[in-house]
Amino acid sequence: MLLKRLLLLSSFVSFNVFSSGYIHSLGSGGEIEKYQILGNAGLVVWMKDNHPSNPDNCSAKNKVYIKSTMPQYKDMLGLIMSAHAQGKKVGFWSSGCSTNYFWGGSVSFPEIRDVWIAN
Repeated sequence: MLLKRLLLLSSFVSFNVFSSGYIHSLGSGGEIEKYQILGNAGLVVWMKDNHPSNPDNCSAKNKVYIKSTMPQYKDMLGLIMSAHAQGKKVGFWSSGCSTNYFWGGSVSFPEIRDVWIAN
């Protein structure tokens, strides 16, 4: 019984350790195809290629979601718009999967916590 509990506990711990992470390795990034501002719900960014990494196994393979409730949302929005206008690559770090009203909960997106310009 104790062994079963330890195995169960270790599976939760290992899941949580790998439940967030880099979509692009630090310093690298991908090209933005387009972006969609969802009223007061946030921003969906379409990438030209599938993500090189999907640490949370979200269903969207080439889109990410930045919630408008993020404290740095306006800064991230400005960075995405500027990078897209200049043809710069961006990289992301995700912290789980999330849905939004526009997609009706049918698609889970990597929820972005950090973003950077890669070139």
